[in-house]
Amino acid sequence: MTIRDIAKYSGVSIATVSRVINNNGKVSDAARYSVEAAIAKFNYQKPEPKRKKATKLFGVIVRNMSNPFFAKLIDVLEEEAYKHGRSILLFNSRNNLKLEQTFLEECKHHNVDGVFLIPRSLKEQHIRPLQSLPFPVILLTVTSPLCLSIGTHHKHGGNLVAEHFIKQGYRRIGFIGSTNQQSDRFIGFQNTLLNKGRELNEERILTPYTVESLKEFVQSHILSSDRPLEALFCSDDISASHVYNLLNNTNLTKQIEIVGFDDTFIAQSLGFSSVHQPMHQIALRGFELMLDALNKQEIQQTEFLLEPKLILRNTPHLLAQKRSNEILKE
Repeated sequence: MTIRDIAKYSGVSIATVSRVINNNGKVSDAARYSVEAAIAKFNYQKPEPKRKKATKLFGVIVRNMSNPFFAKLIDVLEEEAYKHGRSILLFNSRNNLKLEQTFLEECKHHNVDGVFLIPRSLKEQHIRPLQSLPFPVILLTVTSPLCLSIGTHHKHGGNLVAEHFIKQGYRRIGFIGSTNQQSDRFIGFQNTLLNKGRELNEERILTPYTVESLKEFVQSHILSSDRPLEALFCSDDISASHVYNLLNNTNLTKQIEIVGFDDTFIAQSLGFSSVHQPMHQIALRGFELMLDALNKQEIQQTEFLLEPKLILRNTPHLLAQKRSNEILKE
């Protein structure tokens, strides 16, 4: 029994039967009664929708491609995709929420099998719509209870830095962040200091910052101060490198301890300490979650948090790697 047979028996068009079955569109009471009677008489079952043919293509939407941490994450994802006979379609949202949403629509048009998303926002109104997309979405580096996600325990990263500063006996401590004081890195850092009786004065906190405000902060609290900061925690390695460069022509880089976050090649090449995110594990576990979701595996847990590690260094520690020619010429 097909929808055509139901239409013929009921004396209505196929379109009318479709509207009744899908409860979509206007149908007269008489036509609806006739169609429903035919469906009941012949025990008609609506066929299952055809399963979308796999394209073996994954979308990857990155918040900021210029951040070396994300560049490394992409490298691992691409390698895993290649191992599994898949390819990635890469988008850079440039920290723009509208661009991110546009790229999600682009992923629909390309019929991707799934999307790895480093989101601009974790607000419910931005994450919940991901559930209705025609493909699974895996959040990377951050987590949300509304979506399959895997990231680093950023609060614990802040804890580690605070505990290190306390162990070193520092009292004059500062914080510089690229976002506001609601970030988990800052919250973990501040809470640990307060619990251990260390004060983090408001004037020694700069979040977020501009080029000019950072220069003023460094001048006021380090270069021109009679009691300069002893230790400074920066929300990422990029922020830490900005401070490091402002102090580069002085001897103060050895007198103040600067700690970044992400442990990218920036921290390794300049030689400052940084909180290491298990980026490789994030990418691998994220890929496993995606494959489980595509195979309709039951996943009990939605959020997965991996532990960070504080890497201490005071000299550059970037191992030279063998490089092949990037451009081949005859």
